[in-house]
Amino acid sequence: MNLPKVFVRRPVTTLMVFMGLLIVGIFALVQLPIDFFPEIEPPIVSVLTSYSGASAQDVEKNVTKILESSLGTVSELKKISSTSMDNVSVVMLEFEWGTNLDEVSNNVRDALEFAKRRLPDDVETPMIFKFSTSLMPIVFLAATAEENYPGLNKIIEQKIADPLKRIPGVGTVIMFGGPIRQIQINIDPKRLEAYNLSIQRIGQALQAENITMPAGSIKMERMEYYIRVPGEFADANQIANIVVAKSPIGSGLVYLKDVAEVKDTLKERTINVRLNGGRGLMLIIQKQSGANTVAVASAVNKKLEELKKGLPSDVKLEQFFDPSVFIINSVRNLTEAILLGGLFVSLVVLAFLRRWKATVIIILTIPFSLIVAFIYLYFSGNTINIISLSSLSIAIGMVVDDAIVILENISRHVERGARPREASIFGSTEVGLAVTAATLTIVAVFFPLTFLTGMAGIMFKQLGYLVTVTILTSLFASLTLIPMLSSRWLKSRKEEEQKPKRFQKLFDKSEKIFTSIETFYGKALELALDHRKFVIIAGIVIFFVVVGSFPFLGKGTEFMPKSDESQIQIYVELQTGNNLDETIKTAKQVEEIIQKEAPEISFLAVRSGINDEGFSSALFGAKEGLHMFNIQTRLSRKNERERSVFEIADLLREKLQPIAGITQLNIFTASTPMGSGKPLAIDVIGHDLDKTTKLANEIAEIAEKTEGTRDVDISRSQERPELQVMLNRDKLAMIGLNTSTVATAIRNSMYGLTPTRYREGGDEYDIFIRYNTQNRTSISNLENVPITTMTGQIVKLKDIGKVVEEFSPPDIKRKNQERVVTVAANTEDRSLGDITNDLKAAIAKIDIPTDVTIEFAGQVEQQQETFQDLLLFMILSIFLVYIVMASQFESLLDPFIIMFSVPFSFVGVFLALMLTGQTFSVISFLGAVLLIGIVVKNAIVLIDYTNITRARGIGLREAIIYSGKNRLRPVLMTTITTLLGMLPLALSTGEGSETWNPLGISVIGGLTVSTIITLVFVPVIYSLFRARQLKKEID
Repeated sequence: MNLPKVFVRRPVTTLMVFMGLLIVGIFALVQLPIDFFPEIEPPIVSVLTSYSGASAQDVEKNVTKILESSLGTVSELKKISSTSMDNVSVVMLEFEWGTNLDEVSNNVRDALEFAKRRLPDDVETPMIFKFSTSLMPIVFLAATAEENYPGLNKIIEQKIADPLKRIPGVGTVIMFGGPIRQIQINIDPKRLEAYNLSIQRIGQALQAENITMPAGSIKMERMEYYIRVPGEFADANQIANIVVAKSPIGSGLVYLKDVAEVKDTLKERTINVRLNGGRGLMLIIQKQSGANTVAVASAVNKKLEELKKGLPSDVKLEQFFDPSVFIINSVRNLTEAILLGGLFVSLVVLAFLRRWKATVIIILTIPFSLIVAFIYLYFSGNTINIISLSSLSIAIGMVVDDAIVILENISRHVERGARPREASIFGSTEVGLAVTAATLTIVAVFFPLTFLTGMAGIMFKQLGYLVTVTILTSLFASLTLIPMLSSRWLKSRKEEEQKPKRFQKLFDKSEKIFTSIETFYGKALELALDHRKFVIIAGIVIFFVVVGSFPFLGKGTEFMPKSDESQIQIYVELQTGNNLDETIKTAKQVEEIIQKEAPEISFLAVRSGINDEGFSSALFGAKEGLHMFNIQTRLSRKNERERSVFEIADLLREKLQPIAGITQLNIFTASTPMGSGKPLAIDVIGHDLDKTTKLANEIAEIAEKTEGTRDVDISRSQERPELQVMLNRDKLAMIGLNTSTVATAIRNSMYGLTPTRYREGGDEYDIFIRYNTQNRTSISNLENVPITTMTGQIVKLKDIGKVVEEFSPPDIKRKNQERVVTVAANTEDRSLGDITNDLKAAIAKIDIPTDVTIEFAGQVEQQQETFQDLLLFMILSIFLVYIVMASQFESLLDPFIIMFSVPFSFVGVFLALMLTGQTFSVISFLGAVLLIGIVVKNAIVLIDYTNITRARGIGLREAIIYSGKNRLRPVLMTTITTLLGMLPLALSTGEGSETWNPLGISVIGGLTVSTIITLVFVPVIYSLFRARQLKKEID
C-alpha cells in the first residue's frame, strides 16, 4: 500500500487520526505516575529465622547450614548467601532474572517445611521476604523534644503517624529510636533468696494477678447476667503492692515491694537517636505498591504542615530525606533537556530549509512521536522516570530524521516545477524505502535492548521499548502526515509571498553558505577518490591509534558514573565489645567535627547501637552492634554550594580517621541502604576462619596502598569478648537439672523477662523483671545466680559450673554454602576498572592456600556481567542492521560497505571520553552500541541515492560526487538535529545529570567523527569495490 498516496488524498482522515492520538496521549500523560526508576523486583528471596540465645557460631551450625542444605535444591537458584548473627540467621537466595518469584516462594516454603524437622525445637518459624523498589521508603522524618521527650513516642504516634497512615497511597509508617515507657521491676537477689523465691515465681505471680477473665453467666428471673473477674492493674502504683508469696516466717505476706524496686520509667534502649544534636526518634514512610512516589510524598508533606501545628511547642518535626525532591529535580532537568533539544532541532531545520511552513511541518512529528510514547507508558503500566525521560531525550533528535529526508526531497521536486500534490506523493515514495530501511536499522539496535536481563535489563529495557515506539511513530508520521501537509502548504520559492527584507537577506546569505559547503565537499570528495589508498590507510591508522591509546590516555572503566545526590552517609565501627554509652560519646565527638568542617550540611541524624524493634538491617546483610553508629546527612542543593559532595566526603575522611577508638570508617556519597554496596568487593572463600581472616587482612592492606581506594574494610568483625558458662552435666543430673533450665534462669536474671503487660488508655507497656543494676556488673554476680531445682532446693551457678572468658565472631557470612569474608572499598579519583586491574596483579603474587578461593564481587562483578551482555548485544545489533540493509539493497556488498562507518563511531566515542575526562562506563558503552543504528542511517541515504543516480545512466565517479553533494544537506541536517538533541543531555549539570552525561557525550563524539569520516571514507570504499565489480563484469 502506498501510504503517502492514501493519506494525501484523505486529509480529513489524516487529521482525525493524529488528533485522536493527541487527545489519548494527553490523557495518558496526565494519568502517568512519576518515580525515579521503573518499578524493579530483583529476583531475590530472603529467609529470616530467629534462634534466641544462640551465638553466631551456634546459629550457623544449627540453623543456617540446615536451611542452606534444603534451600540449595530450589530450581533456578543462581546464588545462595547467608549471614549468621547472635539470635538470627538470614539466608538470601538469588535467582535468574525473569524467574517467577511467586512460584519460587512456594518452592522455598516447601523446602523450609522439610528443613524444619531438623531444626532445634526452640527455633522460631522461618519468615520469607521478597524485595521490590516499591517497598523503599519515600520519606524519612525526625522528631525531637525537650520536656516532652518521655512521651515523644505516644505524641508522634497519635498526632503524626496515625493521620499519615490514612493518606491514600501510604503503606506503612515505622517509628524507631524513641523513648518507650516500661514498668521495670528491679529485683534484689539477696531479698529474693531470703524469702526462698525465684524470678520465675515473681513472673508467675504478676501474670496470675494481671488478668481479667469472663466467668460465664447466670440467669435471674428475666435477666441474664454475665460474670467477669476484673483483675488487671488499674494503676501502675498498684503493681508494687501485689502479693507474691506467703512469708516463710510467721503468717505475714510478701509483697513485690519487699523484694524489688518498681519503677514506671523508660525502657533501657539498645539504640540511641540524635537529630541535630537533640534526642528524638525517626519515622520511615513507605508507599503502597504501584502508588505514585511523588504524589504520595507531596500529600505527606502537605499533611505534615497541617499536623505540625498540633504538636507541643518543644516537639520539633523535620524531614531529613525525601527522595521525591531528587526525583522531581531529576525529572525537571531531563524535561528541560527534551525541550531544549526540541528547540535546537527546530532552529536547525529552519536554518537549513529557510521556510517557516516546512519547518512547522517537520517539527509536528516531535509532539506526535512523544505523545504515542506516553500512550505506550500508560497502557504498559510504566511510570515517568529518569529512564523513560532519558529515552525520549535520546529520541528527540532522531524523530525528525525521516521527516527531514522526505520533506527535503518533496521540496526539490516542487522547486523543479512539480505541483505540491504530485511532488508530495512522488517525493515521499521515491525515498520512502530508504527512509524505512534507515529507521529499521535504528529499531534493529534499540529493540534488542528489550531482551536484556540482569542489571543491564533493569537500566535499558524501557529505553529499548520507548525509542522503538517513538522512532516507528515518527516513520509513520513522515509517510502520512508530512506528505499530506506538504501537499497543502508547500509552494515553490517563487510562488511564496515575499519575506521581510531582513529575513530574506539572512536566508540568501545562509543559502550561499550551504552552497559553498556543498562545493567544498564536492572538491574534497574528488580529491579523496583520486587518492583512495591514502584515505583508506589514514582511516585505519586513525582507528587503531585512537582506540589503542584509550587504555593509556583515558580514565579507565567503571560500572556507573557517580552522582552528587546532596547526601552523605557515615558508618563507624568501634572496638568490639564497647557498650552503647561509649559509642554515644564517640558519636557526639564525630557529630561536632562534621558540623564544624561541613557547614553545607543542613541536617544531621545519628543512630547508635542496635534497632531492637526489628531485623531490617539483617535482611539487607548489614552489620549492627552496640559498638557501631551511623550518621545520615542532608546537604544544601548542588547548585547552592561551592564544594561537591565528593570533596566534602574526602575532607571528613581526613578529619574523622584520627579519632581514637574508630576501627572502621565508611563514608558513602549516595543512597546506600544499610551501609552496603561498596563498588569494590573481594570475596575470600574458605571454611577455616583463621586462614580466611588472615588472608582478608593481607588483601585489605594491599587495597589500602592501591591508589584510588577509600574506606577499606573487611566484613568479618573483630572477635568480641563473651562469658561462657561451662556446666557440669554430671552435677546437673544428680540434682535433677538440665542445661535448658539453668540457661533460662541465667537469662531471666541477667537479661530479664516480660511476664505480662500493663494497659492504660488503650496502650500496652511491658512489665519487665530482672536483677537490679548493681547485681549485673561482675562475674561474681553471674556465678551467684540461684537455680531452683525440682525439689525446691536452691543452688548457686558456681556450684554446678564455671564461667570462662572467651572470644567469638559476632557474625559469620557464607556464600554458596561456604564461609566467606569480603574486603570492600569505596573508590575515588580513579576508575573501578584500573583499581581492579592493579589489585588482581598484586593478589596474584600472594601465596593463597589451596582450600581458599578469591573472587571479585560487588560492582566489579556487575560491571563484568553487564559489559559481556552489552558486547553480545552489540554483535547482535550489527548482524540485525546488516540483515535490514541487505534486504533493502538486495545486495550483500552495499551493506558491507556501509558498515565501515561503524568503527569510526567508536573513534569518536573514545576521543570524546578522553577530551571530557569521562570513564568508559555502562552508560558510555550503551552510547557506543546505539551509534551503530544512528551512523549507518547517513551512509544508507548516501549509498541508496548513489545507486539511484547510477541507475539513471550516470558514471560511477560522477554518480558518487553528484549524490554526495545532493544528499549532503539532509545528512548534515539529520546529524546536527541528533547532535543538538543530545547536547542538553551531555551538558546538563542539574541533579541526576551525572548518570546520563556520558551517554550524550558518547553519541555526540561518535556521531560527529563518524559523519565526517563517513562522508569521505564510505564513498571511497564504495568506489573501490564497485570499480572492481565493473572491471570483473567487463572482463
